Amino acid sequence: CPGRRSLTMRSLTFALAPQLRCGAPLGRGPAQLAARGHAHMSLHGPGGRGRLLLALALASAALLGPLPHASSEAQAFASPGMAVLREFDRAIEDIFKRNTPSVVYISTFTQRASPLDLNAYIEIPQGTGSGFAWDSDGHVVTNWHVIRNAQEAKVTVTSEGGKRLIYDARIVGANPDKDVAVLQLLPPPGHGLKGVRTVPVAVGTSSDLHVGQIVFAIGNPYGLDHTLTMGIVSGLNREMISPSGRPISNVIQTDAAINPGNSGGVLLDIDGRVIAMNTAIYSSTGTNTGIGFAIPVDTLRAQVSSIIEKGSASRAVLGISVLDGPQLRALGVSRGVLVLKVPAGSEADKAGLRGSSRGGGNDGVSLGDVIVQCDGNAVDSENDLFRVLDSHVPGDVVKVTVARGLSSALLAPSAAIGSDSGDLSGGQPSQLERAELRVKLSAIEIPIRAGVAGSK
Repeated sequence: CPGRRSLTMRSLTFALAPQLRCGAPLGRGPAQLAARGHAHMSLHGPGGRGRLLLALALASAALLGPLPHASSEAQAFASPGMAVLREFDRAIEDIFKRNTPSVVYISTFTQRASPLDLNAYIEIPQGTGSGFAWDSDGHVVTNWHVIRNAQEAKVTVTSEGGKRLIYDARIVGANPDKDVAVLQLLPPPGHGLKGVRTVPVAVGTSSDLHVGQIVFAIGNPYGLDHTLTMGIVSGLNREMISPSGRPISNVIQTDAAINPGNSGGVLLDIDGRVIAMNTAIYSSTGTNTGIGFAIPVDTLRAQVSSIIEKGSASRAVLGISVLDGPQLRALGVSRGVLVLKVPAGSEADKAGLRGSSRGGGNDGVSLGDVIVQCDGNAVDSENDLFRVLDSHVPGDVVKVTVARGLSSALLAPSAAIGSDSGDLSGGQPSQLERAELRVKLSAIEIPIRAGVAGSK
């Protein structure tokens, strides 16, 4: 097509309105249908996703203008295209307005002794972050790292009428392993037992996300409250390290601008539903580089529900103590997790897991089982084991594969458990056996390691 412009934005339009190419007659194509139907096209409510994508495609034509050598009918396409663009603009505005009362501004403080009066304390601002109302009862969800070192937190809520209200907050519970915390807004003095009412977000799902999906982020970067940015899902199944040092799996990557202060804010789909909580960025400067990470809402849902109901979060565990890393490597074991202790009568004990003990072997130490697989997934380190257990809940049964029969007398500095869990390096004859056990997972309550004043 002579004189054709770049297809950067037009490719979407071409896919929906091929009659626009090279001035071909419009006939009864999508462009003409849009001209007749744009006035009643709605981007809100059920089915809004498809109409929003159609709006993007049609709006590209309006933004870039008609193609060179196009017919007069194609030139006229700009008018309905602009109408759709305005509808798209209103749809984004509607998403923002609906979520503004739900997204909150969190300010944290520490207390220090006053230099003028040793019996008095002064309040020192520590930082700011974001959060969002989970329900109508004043529960606010945010990142643990936003409030972990704070002694006091104040939460600013913007009402549906635009009025800003500031509340004190106490921490209900947290799970540092997932970098999630729940705050309870406290009514002002004199309001009696009447609790704070909040406008909850619409909670979506993160189970059906796909790369390229349009998303919106709302938060308070650099203290700029209720900042809206737009982008796409750039990647799925990423992994990041939580404040406790444990891995968080299934993290969502986005290029929607996220900066310091966005932590704890919402990542929304085009229907305005929360699909993730913005948590971290990848940057050498500390500012947005187009690589942001958000914890999926399906991960948050179970944690938040447990915290609100019980005041704490729990995780599924084997109920054993283990050893890995440099200490285990010093014993000559190059992969796997060594079982140190199995409590008597525990589910692990009932399943047959064996711990380490003194009094056996030539040097007085008998090494326990070395876990090399869990549910068919290789376990090279403790973090590998955590990843598998994170996908389960207490009460689930997992298959644990162990290498058994190690003693410290067998382990030379070069000794290693091979990939088949049944050999030692250096050409030594194998004295190991392989065992597969089925272990019922137990629950452990996750303590709050620090907290906002007034926490339970």
